[in-house]
Amino acid sequence: MNLLPVWSTSEVKNMKIERSVIGQRKLDRFGRCERASVNYVATFPDAGDVDRAVSEVFAAAPAEWEGAPKVSAEVIRAAGGVAEVAVNYRRNGEKTAENSGDKQAGDRQWKIEVNAGAGYSKQALECIFSRTTDPAAPLPDPGKLIDWNGKYGVASVSGQIIRYTPEMSLCCIATFPAERALSRAYLRQIANLVGKVNSTAFANWNPGEVLFLGLTGSRNFTGNGGRELCDLTFRFNIRCNTHRSAGGVDAGIVEGWDHFWTIPSALPGQNGIYSVHVSRIYERASFAVLDL
Repeated sequence: MNLLPVWSTSEVKNMKIERSVIGQRKLDRFGRCERASVNYVATFPDAGDVDRAVSEVFAAAPAEWEGAPKVSAEVIRAAGGVAEVAVNYRRNGEKTAENSGDKQAGDRQWKIEVNAGAGYSKQALECIFSRTTDPAAPLPDPGKLIDWNGKYGVASVSGQIIRYTPEMSLCCIATFPAERALSRAYLRQIANLVGKVNSTAFANWNPGEVLFLGLTGSRNFTGNGGRELCDLTFRFNIRCNTHRSAGGVDAGIVEGWDHFWTIPSALPGQNGIYSVHVSRIYERASFAVLDL
């Protein structure tokens, strides 16, 4: 830790506070200080007195830095009765995670992105052109098979291609009280839902369409009314439920995250399909505990 030249030193209630040379600032397009972070080192006899060190450093720091008022303080590192504390300054109108006074617990912001998911398929929708080089030769019927070798029964071999299907990404930025967002009980409930699909309607999506991928959390910040808050970003993938059928077999509505598949056949009269199946890949669960 690079200390000094010490630009300011003070003694506060058995605590020594020194200004560190470590810090940073950002200027706006007019050359004014838009935001700054100034580091201090607090030395105190009680190793467990870190919270008081943050409060005392914040109180002892200048009220403004190059015209930007101070808004918060946070611990950078602490050990053995020494804590490095950053005091943050923000010019009015500059909103950050540390100073989001217009946010409050219960705020929700949803974002969606439509993509294409890739998977392998052994069947086409249909064969739209077939012709033999010899007009007198019999024309084999591939049905829905792809790259078929023209043989029947156990000798039949076909290929596969990459097929793209609609897939949507959904995220929700939810603002929670910091004590709730960091609660171990709540985080355990969240962890138990990762990799599961909604068993009931969720965020206007039908059961079976939403796969929960997890979340990330922001640093704590001060919100409306001075309450300590935290933003949690929940991530989901969406696949719509669709009606599926093959080879004359109607499988009904197949949930988006269930896997529809068939066993191919090259026997005449089976339209390239021997049997139709739907397999469940992901467990189902209620997402109500997410509180979104």
